[in-house]
Amino acid sequence: MSFRQENRGRCSAWWSAEFDEVTGQAIVTARVVSMLAAAGGQGVVYSPGGLRAMPSWLAAILRLWTLVLFGRVQQLYLVCSRSNGGFLRDLPAYLLVLLGRRVVVHTHGSDIVDLCRRPWIGGLARFFMARCLLVLPSAHLVSPLHALDIVNTSCCENFFEPSAGLVAAPASAGTRSSQALSVLWNSNVMASKGFFVLAEAVEWLAQSGYKVCMMALGRCIGDEAMDVDACAARLDALQHESWLNYYGQVSRAKSASLLGQADMVCLPSTYASECQPLAMIEAMCAARPIIIANTPALCATVGSYPCLKVDVPVQPKALVSAIIRCSEQSKNVDLAEAAQAARERFSPHRFDQEMRLLLGLSQNDIRATE
Repeated sequence: MSFRQENRGRCSAWWSAEFDEVTGQAIVTARVVSMLAAAGGQGVVYSPGGLRAMPSWLAAILRLWTLVLFGRVQQLYLVCSRSNGGFLRDLPAYLLVLLGRRVVVHTHGSDIVDLCRRPWIGGLARFFMARCLLVLPSAHLVSPLHALDIVNTSCCENFFEPSAGLVAAPASAGTRSSQALSVLWNSNVMASKGFFVLAEAVEWLAQSGYKVCMMALGRCIGDEAMDVDACAARLDALQHESWLNYYGQVSRAKSASLLGQADMVCLPSTYASECQPLAMIEAMCAARPIIIANTPALCATVGSYPCLKVDVPVQPKALVSAIIRCSEQSKNVDLAEAAQAARERFSPHRFDQEMRLLLGLSQNDIRATE
């Protein structure tokens, strides 16, 4: 008997940090949760953070294990954390595998490999993850996890939502000679994602007489390269520059509008958690020329989509050259066919089908509860 047949009529639950913010992980989590909820699943959600979030975490543990004790959880969908503290916070959910429950772990960052390689806690992570089904958004993670004896893995790439209005394909870069060349940053402002390296490159172009502007979205987030206060201070110092238009956090509609105006999208990220950024998925589906750092995560994300790659460590001069080349090449490159292939690859329908199969759900299971 297949798992889908065994699971029909039984309850699933999900364990996740709150997913209210508009991030790639939150968007994916919300979609999977909606499937589980439609099939009668139960939600266990906690507030992220430190000691202030402790009551929320303790309440989540109580709720989860109450559901388990009353036989309401045969399967758990776990949106995992990849830090040491985050793994320990998820440990009460991982323990369900020791009771014979099926645990489907969805990871959204490349640093899941780093977690499993760490001394002591890595061994504990490997012990539990080897007994779960690990869902990966990118194929580049499969081999390093298999090398750690975590072989029960399945790749399910993220999705692009056409209803967000991000499929327009504006004129190619360089065809609007009266306007400045627009370079879009459509990720959060983080040093390790390459924001300030890109800003240096655009500044050099502007000072050298090029008509260029950088359109930037997102909020400042601290990382291993620069804490949030230093990031915000450096961004504040740039905001008087005429070549920078910083919009902060914007709606999906505004993001779509700016993407439609962009001549190219650049993400020279070396962020340790980078896995399959929504910024690149949206850019490909909207037929935008793109520039990326030459990392396994970003190369796996773009796949066969035409793009320019900049070697790591990314230097401003290399980005300057890439921006100029991208502007020149895009005059003669039609990305419509590549964009259509990207929209098929990242279609919500494809994502839904794959996730329903992994979770043992059928469309009939969902319709029966609607």
